[in-house]
Amino acid sequence: MRVLHVVVGMGKASGVTTFVENVVREERALGHEVEVVTGEQSSCVSSSAYISAFDVIHIHGLWSPLLHRASRMAAKCKVPVVWSTHGMTAPWSMRHKWWKKIFAWHLYQKRDLKAAVRIHCTTELEAKWNQGLGFSQTFVVPLGTILPRASAGGGAIGKTLLFVGRIYPVKALDNLIRAFALALRSQSSSSSWRLRLVGPDQAGHLAELKALCDELKLNQPPRTEVEFVGPKYGDDLASEYDSCTALALVSHTENFGATVVDALAHGKPVITSTNTPWSIVSERKCGWWISNDVETLAATIVRLFGLSDLCLVEMGANGRTLVEEHYTWPAVTRELMANIEM
Repeated sequence: MRVLHVVVGMGKASGVTTFVENVVREERALGHEVEVVTGEQSSCVSSSAYISAFDVIHIHGLWSPLLHRASRMAAKCKVPVVWSTHGMTAPWSMRHKWWKKIFAWHLYQKRDLKAAVRIHCTTELEAKWNQGLGFSQTFVVPLGTILPRASAGGGAIGKTLLFVGRIYPVKALDNLIRAFALALRSQSSSSSWRLRLVGPDQAGHLAELKALCDELKLNQPPRTEVEFVGPKYGDDLASEYDSCTALALVSHTENFGATVVDALAHGKPVITSTNTPWSIVSERKCGWWISNDVETLAATIVRLFGLSDLCLVEMGANGRTLVEEHYTWPAVTRELMANIEM
């Protein structure tokens, strides 16, 4: 099968990029002919000769005129379209900067999604969002991860609660920092703990969070309780997972939350919010699925502080087993292709 993936950009620290890069690699390994078009090659999607050469067009994301042109040309050439919405139809996302989206939604985006033969969702929750907007042609295939060698951990001074992702309001990092500060002050034995935030700043939110740390009297010399270390990639990011004690992803909304899978693959427990689709971490005893209000977060972080090393290892092992069963990229790609082969 010849598959064309169309995506606006392939920036680092993007869940869309992670998905496209890994699925393309695995599709090629399965023997499919696969190409990727980004905004840098936007003229390709306006060529009927180019689009007609593919068996399926797989579009990623929403709102971009590039994606609209690809959808329109595919319809003209009678090439089926599979569309991955990547969480962009979440109620929070649809409301956020709605005045920029409503025109595109009614002008072309809703019609383009309606024309897709299949709409790929990464969770049942995302499928419900899409179905609620009138799209019945959904199917669910999760994101995956590359399973690392079993980690021996270590490398960190003291204990580390890690966040990986965009430094952006939707991630509820203000709640996480407030909760972490409360947890620190409730436990005299917690002085060795730190909160480490890894990821790129977006919309100037990093400055707001640093100001919050000042307000809460965190990071007062000589102590550093909250670390902002910028984005990490590849081996450097893998080292962050290896060195942490647990991961926190407590967003106001997540269609998936790939960093949860990555942390579990590295054998680390996770704290996730009920706004993410990760109830299974509580069911499989590899983390907590909780409200992201400050008081509940603080109480959960205190519980984390009190766990023995043996308990942390057991929770981590449970999480790694979960990933081995459901979330490797080869398994994800085989399931994806089974849903889009026509």
